[in-house]
Amino acid sequence: MALFNRGVSTERFGALIDIGSGSVLVSIVRSDTTLSHPEIIWSKREYAILGRDYDFTRSVKSLLTTLMNTVMLLDNEGRTALRAAHPHAKIDILQVSIAAPWSHTISKVISYDRDTSFTITKELIEELTEKANAELQTSMSSNTDTDAALSVIARATTAITANGYQTMTPLGRSATTVSLTQVSALADTLITTAVGDLHGKVFTRVPIERYSTMLMFHCLVREHYATTTEFCLIDLTYEATELSIVRDNVLLYTTHMPIGVNTLVRNIAIRLDIPEGDAGSLLKQAFAADTFAALPAKTTKVINDVMAEYQAALAELFLETGDSLAIPRVIFLHSNYYQEDYFDDFIIAAAKVATQSAHTVHTISHDLLTVRYNDAERRAILESGIDTAGLMSAQFFHKQHHCNDFAQV
Repeated sequence: MALFNRGVSTERFGALIDIGSGSVLVSIVRSDTTLSHPEIIWSKREYAILGRDYDFTRSVKSLLTTLMNTVMLLDNEGRTALRAAHPHAKIDILQVSIAAPWSHTISKVISYDRDTSFTITKELIEELTEKANAELQTSMSSNTDTDAALSVIARATTAITANGYQTMTPLGRSATTVSLTQVSALADTLITTAVGDLHGKVFTRVPIERYSTMLMFHCLVREHYATTTEFCLIDLTYEATELSIVRDNVLLYTTHMPIGVNTLVRNIAIRLDIPEGDAGSLLKQAFAADTFAALPAKTTKVINDVMAEYQAALAELFLETGDSLAIPRVIFLHSNYYQEDYFDDFIIAAAKVATQSAHTVHTISHDLLTVRYNDAERRAILESGIDTAGLMSAQFFHKQHHCNDFAQV
């Protein structure tokens, strides 16, 4: 397959870079639209060294070093694996996704109304889109909650309503009120600049697409749970917890807190005065057994205290959304393969504190994302150490971000 093949082809190859809160995942993926799932040819994750005390400058420098190292692996080991599996293949797309706290996903709703009916025109939609862009720029200029400058990397118009009803064909319709929802992905400018530099050096002639992880997560849920239209998304990573509210399949609000699994590990290590590796092993035991019965009383108390504090912080995060209708009762959780079933109870309890109502948590699990693979393929995925995030990124690439037409900025 030639680079930039312009013929009709069902096949394409992608180099995928997933920049997490405390690690970078790189993969080589083949997508054939005649198949139900992508082929993950090669994948590797490297971890940033962040230290016990969180410091933004040190953290971003460590992550940038990890990013450079993993892209070198992608260029060498990844390309070698690609040649071995598909000798004539060339990379068609460089797909980059960026998670919180390095990315933000912002929605803007712009409305226009009159006392009498008017016809919705292309010019009106373009005017509403420009107003959404302007509001986003104003929000970015006035935002003092982040330590870093942000750049817009992708945007899409995700919904248009006429007289309160969503429509895929607004032009020519009569209405007294029309609203447009635009979702934009923003990312730390230091990260996007580094990605641009590496793209220019390593994948010079390959087109690049950049997204926030939450945009990919939303698309994946819409694919697997097509009949569910109101839900909450939670992305639990190594150094952050990100939360989004979706109403009528429109992503309306996103927020996050700088607490993730590795944050919990560091807190346990500090309180027990043990190495982080040992604290991580203790937490993995809890993930695997779902109990602390075999642990000493002091250890059990520390872990319980740390998890209770995380639950309380999560409840506060639910209240930060500003959603007048409260958190939707259906919650989807994406996390690491090793703890994806462990946090359900904490999330349910935190949501109940925030809303005084019951919620259901569905895990976007390794098992769910491998359901379209056969037994031999699933075994190979597990043996290769391909985690849930890698599967999600590959599936997004395979579906060619079908849920919205994202414009790259």
